[in-house]
Amino acid sequence: MHPAPPLVVVDDGAAGGGPEGSRTARADGPADRLEEDRLAGHRQSWFVGGGILVVLAVPLAIALVVLANPRWYPVLDNAQTELRLRDVGSSHPPLIGLGGRIGTAENPGSHPGPLSFWALWPFYQLFGASAWAMHAASAALHLIAMGVILWIAHRRGGPPLVLGTGAALAVLAHVYGPATMIEAWNPYMPVLWWVAFLLACWSVLCDDLPMLPVAAFAGSFCAQTHIPYLGLVGGVGALTLAAVAVKAVRRRRRAGGELAPVVGWTAAAAMVGALVWLPPAIDELTHSPGNLSIIKDHFGSPPEATIGVGRGIELVLLHLNPWRLLTGQQFLTGSVVPGLAVLAAWAASVAVAWRRRHRSLLRLDLVVASALVLAVISTSRIFGFVWYYLVLWAWGLCALVLVAIAWTTTLVLADRLDGRDGRARVDRRRAGRAAAASLVALTVAMAALFAVESASVDVPAAQRSEVLGRMVPPTVQALASGGLPGGGRNGRYLVTWVDPVHIGAHAYGLLNELERAGFDVGVINGYRAAATEHRVREPADATAVIHMSVGPDIERWRAKAGVEQVAYVDPRNRPQQVEYIRLRSEVVAELAAADLVDLVPMVDDNLFLATFDPRVPEALKDKMVRMADLGLPFAVFVGPPSAAD
Repeated sequence: MHPAPPLVVVDDGAAGGGPEGSRTARADGPADRLEEDRLAGHRQSWFVGGGILVVLAVPLAIALVVLANPRWYPVLDNAQTELRLRDVGSSHPPLIGLGGRIGTAENPGSHPGPLSFWALWPFYQLFGASAWAMHAASAALHLIAMGVILWIAHRRGGPPLVLGTGAALAVLAHVYGPATMIEAWNPYMPVLWWVAFLLACWSVLCDDLPMLPVAAFAGSFCAQTHIPYLGLVGGVGALTLAAVAVKAVRRRRRAGGELAPVVGWTAAAAMVGALVWLPPAIDELTHSPGNLSIIKDHFGSPPEATIGVGRGIELVLLHLNPWRLLTGQQFLTGSVVPGLAVLAAWAASVAVAWRRRHRSLLRLDLVVASALVLAVISTSRIFGFVWYYLVLWAWGLCALVLVAIAWTTTLVLADRLDGRDGRARVDRRRAGRAAAASLVALTVAMAALFAVESASVDVPAAQRSEVLGRMVPPTVQALASGGLPGGGRNGRYLVTWVDPVHIGAHAYGLLNELERAGFDVGVINGYRAAATEHRVREPADATAVIHMSVGPDIERWRAKAGVEQVAYVDPRNRPQQVEYIRLRSEVVAELAAADLVDLVPMVDDNLFLATFDPRVPEALKDKMVRMADLGLPFAVFVGPPSAAD
């Protein structure tokens, strides 16, 4: 290749590697050399992006190998997710998302849409339609999101931006950890697609219209999978569409302005949006009330007071702490000073970009600014207990803030290296290599930490999985033998449970495993949001009941006529049993002393709900959490349908 001739660059804010192009002119040299250099940069960008993707894929592969054995038994939300994955392609395809803390007991709601199930399904089938296959499918979706993010960076800025974005991705992968990247849990799956959505919207603002369908899919994936993204995606998406509309009007006013690309790509995005939102729309039209109506009513009139703007700002600032981003500390308390410092640095970088009229960078800042405002609004509307997973998206936003600051800093340093401020010139190419080496080192270091964590990753809810794994084989064997009520493999079973500690986590896992084993199983109407409507079964339509008892309920079922116990597990050793009894006595006494007598019965009936009552003091809550960790004995019974009364 010929050595590159000197460049005369006009900084209009366009990124050199994207379709927007950069206004560059050669001081000398033929046009074919300019094209050769452009193609070389294009190839280099793809090479860099591919290398980063491989580096980040290695820890995911390590985690998948580690999790392949022993067998994992999904519980609670993971079991519910696998039930829906089994429904994809069936006569009962999922139309809405996973059940959530939405709606009422009479009208329970779910997250907006089923796109995550449909997206996981091909990979789930490809890897064997097993519990482990859910891990592989989730990893595949995260890897695709990484690829989309690097692709957008390539389009906007070529190798330098790909390197910077790759480093940010490596840091994000480390802060989220292998558990988040592997587990197909609905709060986890959108974390990188949210970043892809923001970058796609930014690219659209830079006149990269082919990114409109990408933004439509990525935003829909986030908004459908976990409801905290709904307002965030809606706000940034509205801004993007408004910008496209304004540009279309300006193009039309221009003499000879071409509207076909705008119309074409907008139509493509609309088609993507219509397709992926068709299932929730069908649910809305075929149910009264539909799930979207339940969501609207629930969040329009929250059942509890919201945490407010002050706490919302605090949560956002806590997630703008770069030290926490590097170290993976996902705490919801602490100092907001680092976040304020980052926010001030970003504001200063915006001022620099404004003075330079750097259009591409300013448009990224616009997307970041709108997302920050929406972030405060979204977090301030949280009500009830503030779970960490409600604001996982904030780390991605923090990463983009840091990318914007770093980009601006690079421009300022480039001026100094060029001697524009009167200083002596410095070898800019050498400085560029040093910066690239630093980004590569950061990427590799973060990926290495990610790999180390992946080598010791455990299955989700490992203790619960182990308990369920001890209950499922004897239950399946007893049912298949045909010696119990119900009719063996030809029976129609109703699965019921009483679980005062784990809100039915193991029971949903049992339901999932029995269905995997080929049994026709269903649940009562009260569990329709979690187990899906088509699995609802009336006791009169069942040939037998399979009941999971936890704690005191075991003796009640042992006393029932015609019922046989087929499995029993106590996860506690003798000292832990004694500890549970002691803690229970202390908790009951302290609740009474705190004038919380109404919570005393819930210690035995619904410990989970009592634990997160906002009136419970923190010290007492710790004891209740310890009780839940210790758990109670489990038993599985099979009997006639009348036993469920």
